[in-house]
Amino acid sequence: MITSPSYQAYKELFYSQYNDLCNYAYSFLKDDAAAEDVVQETFIKLWEKHREQIGIPNIKAYLFRAVRNNSISALRKQYTENASQKGFESFVEIAENPDTLEIENAKPYFEQLVYEAIANLPPQCREVFTCCRIQGMTHLQTAQKLGLSAKTVENYMGRALKLLRKYLQQYGLPMSIIFLLKLILP
Repeated sequence: MITSPSYQAYKELFYSQYNDLCNYAYSFLKDDAAAEDVVQETFIKLWEKHREQIGIPNIKAYLFRAVRNNSISALRKQYTENASQKGFESFVEIAENPDTLEIENAKPYFEQLVYEAIANLPPQCREVFTCCRIQGMTHLQTAQKLGLSAKTVENYMGRALKLLRKYLQQYGLPMSIIFLLKLILP
């Protein structure tokens, strides 16, 4: 059993603030288990990295700020996971359980979104993307055709994929749909 003065101060701080901090985290997360996880992680980080702060007069304010920041981080992580999972689930439902009618009904929607996403690219990005992904050219072939360096083509492709990902995420579609262009587009 640890009996150091800093541990005793930590233990007292934990027991005196735990419930209030859990309630505060719950106000953000609306989930008891997630709120408790955030508070426990906050206390663990405090013990591991900031033991010297345990005895300072304004430690309560520090803890509330840390719990707030950790709650917001947890919400961001949860939102990102939910958004990507939602898009993936809708895509997988069609891909794994192919009902011919569903596929035929979804195909124009996918095609339209992909065409819109490509059309919204800056002109040079669009041209490079079209050569590489739709026409199936290599980066070197595209560079020679457009009079660019291979590194420039690579940079344009990276930018195009980033912009396409952002556009498709607005509609809950995963980026993997871009890799299926050969199947979707004629």
